[in-house]
Amino acid sequence: METWHKEHGEAINILLFPSDEFGGQELPEAQIPAFVKGKGLPTEGGGCHLMAKVQVNGPEAAPVWQLAKAAFPGEVRWNFAGIFLFDKEGTPVGRFSAQELPKLDKELKALLRMQSEL
Repeated sequence: METWHKEHGEAINILLFPSDEFGGQELPEAQIPAFVKGKGLPTEGGGCHLMAKVQVNGPEAAPVWQLAKAAFPGEVRWNFAGIFLFDKEGTPVGRFSAQELPKLDKELKALLRMQSEL
C-alpha cells in the first residue's frame, strides 16, 4: 500500500478498516494510527484514510463491506484477505488477498488508465 500511495498519490483512495474479527489481533483503536504511520501511510488525507473499527462479516457488517461482499461474496477470514478494488463511481470491481498483490497492482493500473481515458 505504501508503494501505491507514493506512486499514485491522490489518484487513488486507500481506505483502511481495522476490525477485531480476526483472532483479536487488532491493536486498541488509539494505537492504530501510529502503527499505520509506521508502515509509511498517512492516517488522514493524501489519498489514505484510516476508518474506525468495523465489523466486516455477518449481518452487522459495515455498509461498505456489505456492498463489497454483495459483488464478491464470501466471508473475510483474515484481515489481509479482504482487499477490494472499487472504481471511481464506488462500484466494487475486484477482490484480492495479500497473496495476490501483483494481480491487484496490475488491475489497479489498468483501472486508472481506463478511467483517465474517459
